[in-house]
Amino acid sequence: MGIKFLSKEKIVLSAKYIKLIGKKDFDKIIIKKNDIKSVNIQFGEISNQDLIIRVSFKTFKNDYIFNISDILIKNSEIVLTGVLNDPLGIYNQGYIDNFKLLTDNKEKIKWYELNEKQKYYYLRGCNLLSGVRETIDNEGSVIIIDLSKVHTDLDVYYEIGRAFFKSYGYFGTEINSFIDCLCNIEEAMREREKMPILKIKGYSNFKKYFSDNILFDDFYQEFTKSGFEIQNSK
Repeated sequence: MGIKFLSKEKIVLSAKYIKLIGKKDFDKIIIKKNDIKSVNIQFGEISNQDLIIRVSFKTFKNDYIFNISDILIKNSEIVLTGVLNDPLGIYNQGYIDNFKLLTDNKEKIKWYELNEKQKYYYLRGCNLLSGVRETIDNEGSVIIIDLSKVHTDLDVYYEIGRAFFKSYGYFGTEINSFIDCLCNIEEAMREREKMPILKIKGYSNFKKYFSDNILFDDFYQEFTKSGFEIQNSK
């Protein structure tokens, strides 16, 4: 992940992580000294100007406008005070944290060690990186969805994405986005000579945690409507 602060097109600071603290009348961006890659800040040059904060990771890139009113340079961090102009609400610390997590762990995350917030932003981050796909990568005649460890809805959506795609397998974070993703691949699936069988590994665990959850019935109904044959396996 790369984060660049640009005055016009001149890079005045680059970092691998930033923390935004939103206040009622102003915002603060905190950059730890250990996270700074390069710095060439002159306060007079950027004071009361719009600074572009460019966040990029893989195929995702977004620019945020930050009007700086003050800079405080401490021993361990730099604090920029001003107003973040984000009318569409695209900035979200969760995505920044998620891309840093992927960078630090060389993209090899341990899903079941993540908390719910991290899981959510990982899946949403996959959507930012790869979008809603029209084809799946798995070309096997049998596709195994491993639900032997799932406890929450996000676990289920993660395991579907992992079974269907090689990387960044977004398949929703709630039932409506799950259905959208399923509809999006239907045309490509119909072009196959034969629909693959979905083998549900860990059915007993899935039933244990989801029998009273609407996702349980919807999971089977929506895949069946799309033409998949489903086999349950303990």
